[in-house]
Order: sequence, then structure tokens, then C-alpha cells
Amino acid sequence: MNIYQLHRYLGYLLILPMTLWAFTGVFFLIKPGYKDAYEQLQITRYPLSSILQLSPEPEWQAVAINQTILGRHYRVQIENKWQHINPLNNQVLSEPNAKNIISLLQDAVKHNPQRYGLVLNYKDGIAVTDTDVKLMFDWSRLSLHQQGADSRIFNTMYDIHYLRWTGNKTFDQWFGYIGLGLLVLMALTGIVMIKKSSITIK
Repeated sequence: MNIYQLHRYLGYLLILPMTLWAFTGVFFLIKPGYKDAYEQLQITRYPLSSILQLSPEPEWQAVAINQTILGRHYRVQIENKWQHINPLNNQVLSEPNAKNIISLLQDAVKHNPQRYGLVLNYKDGIAVTDTDVKLMFDWSRLSLHQQGADSRIFNTMYDIHYLRWTGNKTFDQWFGYIGLGLLVLMALTGIVMIKKSSITIK
């Protein structure tokens, strides 16, 4: 096999990935709807009117006091993990019922009803809205993340662009290395062809 044939075969092999790289590259330059797709949601905090005096325990690493639509939240960090406590006796507080959590989440997304609509249900840290947006909620951290259909499209585009085509991390990683290697090899064969053609012309 000569250098010209190798270059041609490499071109055939790279037609699909190069086309997808170009398409997804243009998509990421335009980023249609990127702001909404990756909006960083926050649980709505309200000013603290008053707080109860806490009796700190030796194992507490940090204390956080916030107020939301559900009232005041007293949280402590133990072994790098947050948990709610009852400020009167320092006992751990479990997550409220689903109805209260839905109220908390609805308060957090009320700024954009067109995207988030109404929170329909909540279970095991995940809520779904009537606009098909998924809300991932962490009670211990009072943190909230969202994922809509547009977010899933962006994630798919990233997977395509970085050759994560199978979902198998090890295979996709090597697939990416091979793809880049073939691209470099194609460029090198192209350089060799250019040099040979220039020598022939002389």
C-alpha cells in the first residue's frame, strides 16, 4: 500500500467522525438555548428574622442557617456531610413529606414558569414538572439541579463530539485516542504527499 492509498483509506474511515465533529462544533458555537439548558437553580432563601441559639457539638465542622418557604433550616456538617438538625436538641431531622418539598421546589422555579411550569411529583430526590423538566434535589445540602430535554440534547452532542458513542468509558476513551491518532496520521500522509508533489514539479 502506497502513501496515496493509505491517505485515501484514512479519509474513508474518518468521513463519519469528521462530519459529526464539524456538525457538533457548529452546534457548540451557536449554542441554541444553552442558558436555559444549564441554568443553575438555587433554593430561594429569605432574610432571617431571628434564630435560635445553638449548643455546638465537638464533631461539628460547620453550621449553616437559612430560611426558605418552609421556615428556618439549621444544618451542620459532620465528617464533610451536611444534615438538618432540630436546634432545640441537636437531633437529626429527616426530609419533610413530598408535599412540602414540592412547595419548596415550586418556589425555586417560579421565576421561569414557561420553562418549569408546575412541579407534579417528588420521590427519592427527583421531581418532574409538567414541562418535562427533571429537578434533582438534595435535602441535606439544600441544593437543586435541573435537566430538561434541551439539556439532554446538549449532553448527547458532547458525547458525539468527544466520541463517547457506546457508553463504555474504557472503550470510548480508547476510541477517542484511535480517532485522534488516525486524524494525525492522515495529516502526516497529506504532508508527505504535498512534499512528493512539490519534488515532482521541480
